[in-house]
Amino acid sequence: MKSFYSKQFLLFIRITSIIFIGILCYLTGHAVFDVFLNHDYPCIFGLICGPVSIVILIFVIRNPQKLALFVPPLILYSVSNAIGNANPAYPIIFLELAAILLWIRGFFNCHKAIKISGMVLIYLIPVLLYLRFGWAYFAEQLLEILQILLITFCIIYIMYEYMKAQTSTDKILNIADYSETTERDAKWLILVQQGVKYEAIAIDYELTLGTVQNRLNKIYHILETGDRIGFLSIYSNAKIIYKK
Repeated sequence: MKSFYSKQFLLFIRITSIIFIGILCYLTGHAVFDVFLNHDYPCIFGLICGPVSIVILIFVIRNPQKLALFVPPLILYSVSNAIGNANPAYPIIFLELAAILLWIRGFFNCHKAIKISGMVLIYLIPVLLYLRFGWAYFAEQLLEILQILLITFCIIYIMYEYMKAQTSTDKILNIADYSETTERDAKWLILVQQGVKYEAIAIDYELTLGTVQNRLNKIYHILETGDRIGFLSIYSNAKIIYKK
């Protein structure tokens, strides 16, 4: 099973973050101009979002596996665009990308109903903001939003089915295929799959918690999954073996 976090993908995340930082610097400067010179006070929200998002993206450049960190800036700018932009496409697309990133990170693997309900409520925020233009405009924009969601859902579903078909026969993760790994590593990863806490692993193997954490973090790095969440999002259903 190939890792989603390939070197090319991590490089793509870094480059994308740098581009977004450049765009955010421009937008933040524009917001400063609007607020302090044009007294366009609704832009204050964008003025706050800019620096916060830039700081987060700088951290993403250093830790590109932390895909979920893209989510707060996306949600902030979704609401910001809904406040200052009459086009419903931008805020909805931002939220859709946030949902996709959370899905990739395995955010919806547990407590699905609660988390999906929360995302729906977040979706409603920019939608309801269009009520300020009147019911007729709201109904028109709601129809456009539904079209955007439907098209995006179709694209995601088709890609998901294609990816599932491509990986349906590849369900075995042989730890022995990776250098610097041992049979014990495979056993630990199976325990992680089963939801066993690091503390319990440390007790069973009579090791310190730090030793277990450091070793598993190294294994995640070897597998190019970043961390425990990344590992579970990719290999949660894989059969883990150690066979040379």
